Amino acid sequence: MESCLVVLFMFYLASVSTSAMDDDVNGGPSSELTSCSKIPVVENANVSRTSLKSNYTAGDSLIYNCHRGYVGRVNFVCVGHKWESIRKAECSRKRCQLPQDTPNGRFTLINGTEFVYEAIIKYTCKQGYRMATVYDTRTCLPEGWSNHLPECEEIVCPPPETKNNIIVNGLPDYDNPLRYGHHLIFTCDSPGLKIIGPNEIVCEENGEWSGSSPACEEVICELLPIHGLFVFGLPQNNTPAKFGHKLSFHCAHAGMVLKGNNEVFCSTDGNWSHPFPRCEEITCKGEELNNVFIVNGYPGVYPPYKPNHSLAFLCVNPYMIMIGQPSITCKQDGTWSSPYPRCLVNYGVCGPPPYFQFADTVTLRKNYYSNGERVQYQCNALYTLAGNGIATCAQGIWRGNFKCLKPCTVTIEDMDARNIEQYYGEK
Repeated sequence: MESCLVVLFMFYLASVSTSAMDDDVNGGPSSELTSCSKIPVVENANVSRTSLKSNYTAGDSLIYNCHRGYVGRVNFVCVGHKWESIRKAECSRKRCQLPQDTPNGRFTLINGTEFVYEAIIKYTCKQGYRMATVYDTRTCLPEGWSNHLPECEEIVCPPPETKNNIIVNGLPDYDNPLRYGHHLIFTCDSPGLKIIGPNEIVCEENGEWSGSSPACEEVICELLPIHGLFVFGLPQNNTPAKFGHKLSFHCAHAGMVLKGNNEVFCSTDGNWSHPFPRCEEITCKGEELNNVFIVNGYPGVYPPYKPNHSLAFLCVNPYMIMIGQPSITCKQDGTWSSPYPRCLVNYGVCGPPPYFQFADTVTLRKNYYSNGERVQYQCNALYTLAGNGIATCAQGIWRGNFKCLKPCTVTIEDMDARNIEQYYGEK
């Protein structure tokens, strides 16, 4: 193919020369009209030294050399007064072979879109592997790919240092390597010891452990400040409180109550099982006033309410019914003898049943009764009931009319006034 192009090119030059001679003979165009002046500029190419001349006339040719990394054949010939290319006038980037794959890795183009001159590829390793070579890129050069093929090596962490009293969980069998992502868990070989440092480490992508190996030290619980407490079980001679040590607490003064746990233990983490308790003055908590007000109190109506403190209540409206006890007392344990009373609007509800002389209710009294509810009374011993002995709640009012009559008694004076004699014995 190349030989054919050369023949055609020589034929082309001969015809151009003949045409130029004919023009001179026949008085045609002068040599000025058949010369080529400005040399064509070809990207990524230079004119060869052998083609350089001061003047170019018809039939002269230019041969270009492509720059380093570029390939192609660029030729021009002077025809008339202009340059014409014999073939496609360009130099293209030289192509490299398809890059090699590396085991446990892959490559991607980071410069360019094809594997041609100046293209750059970058190699990365899959998870669990890391780059073992200095360079992780290769560049397409005129002579081929730069650098050696990058290599990926498996990420392996060294066996951790183990210290006394440490148990390592998670070590592989048969001395297999500790690969990337491997977890090791540490524990102490005694409940009286605690871990100082991380209790778990991981083999990371740099081939090192996420933390240093921990150590075990004796569990000691710090004694916290103690105020107003009797403490039983304190260590003797300023010795430390070790794992399992127990402390018991009691309030040192009367009228105080212990808030919190009365016993604590030194736990495996070096902390006490519960916060130390405290002693607080025993008081009863004030409750919400529900349609009542405190009418009286001993020693007063305002808190703090200490043991034996008493309060008396009234309804805010005299037409209301009180539910609960009208007076209550603060007990020694900090609770009230009864809850705060409350008052309800009287919608046919009755309060406790009324008092009848020499009589009492058959059943236990209640604080309030519904409309229509009845209460049965009975007279005291030796008294006689006059009536049905029933009281009925009628629209908030107790209704009932009965009496308990006194027993019949006769004095000696009454008998003498009526000439009555008492006879003893048989007739």
